[in-house]
Amino acid sequence: MAALKRNDPCPCGSGKKYKKCCLQKLNAKSRFDQKDYRDFNELLPKIFDYSKKFDDNIKPVYENCSRSFASMKQEDAKAFSQLMFHWMLFNWKDEEKQTVLEQFIKEHQQVYSNPFQKFLDNWSSLEPRFFYVIHADKEYISLKDMWKDTTQTIHKTPVSESIESGRYVTGYLYPTPDGLSLGSDALELPPEMAEAFLDECRTAGIVKQKHFTKRFDSALQLLHLLVKYGKEAHPDYEKILQALQLASRRSFTAAAASLREYLAEENPRVTKPEAFAAVLEYWAGKHLPHENTVSQKDVADKYGISSSTISSRYKQFTNR
Repeated sequence: MAALKRNDPCPCGSGKKYKKCCLQKLNAKSRFDQKDYRDFNELLPKIFDYSKKFDDNIKPVYENCSRSFASMKQEDAKAFSQLMFHWMLFNWKDEEKQTVLEQFIKEHQQVYSNPFQKFLDNWSSLEPRFFYVIHADKEYISLKDMWKDTTQTIHKTPVSESIESGRYVTGYLYPTPDGLSLGSDALELPPEMAEAFLDECRTAGIVKQKHFTKRFDSALQLLHLLVKYGKEAHPDYEKILQALQLASRRSFTAAAASLREYLAEENPRVTKPEAFAAVLEYWAGKHLPHENTVSQKDVADKYGISSSTISSRYKQFTNR
């Protein structure tokens, strides 16, 4: 695609000329001195090192979330696992209701300069994003946020130099001394895959950025299933989800991902969606941290089926 010129309309859609809009932001000079730049280069390694003190909490959750990626191609498995790990550091909250990143900033912020402390405030709001690439040339890339419907232009880096217009990207947009930048954890998706992923997220109850951030572990599982099984879901997938009556939306999304995998692997005959919804609720009570354990009888009464149906279906659902 042709390079953006100063007098071109800004790709962010503001209606202003490029030189009066995003170009000014891109050319804004950093207030960092040499020490600040050195601190920035050491920031992510320090966060990784700091996270080791939380291994007892993080490791079991991470291994459970990323276990299914082992069946992917090695390169894909590495990319998905890296993105999952970053989500665990930046957005997953432990029993203290804080992320690793939040605790790192709280403990270390005062050792940095005032400009760097303000810079860390931007890092504290990191969240996984989902973008459509509306423009890309040798120097710049313009990204439309699929959840917030906003657009921004950033400098290209070695990480993003191969990304072309018309593609989609999911990952983190990192604050740097020279502006925002896509990280090495960014996953580039072809249009057909990305549009199917967006549909999958919406079906599973992810319709806003805050949902995408809080349930990104389940969103990545849905993307993994699209890569593994294709975009065509079981014909009764949505009917079962419509019958599911989980109060927690986070649990609903996790249950949807597990159901999507089960239906793709087993292709069962579905005569009564409520039976599968009941099994999902019983499974959620036994396996998801946000749900209380429920008895087979209570679930059976709620969905109007027999306890024996739940027992047999549950065994099929879990013995895979």
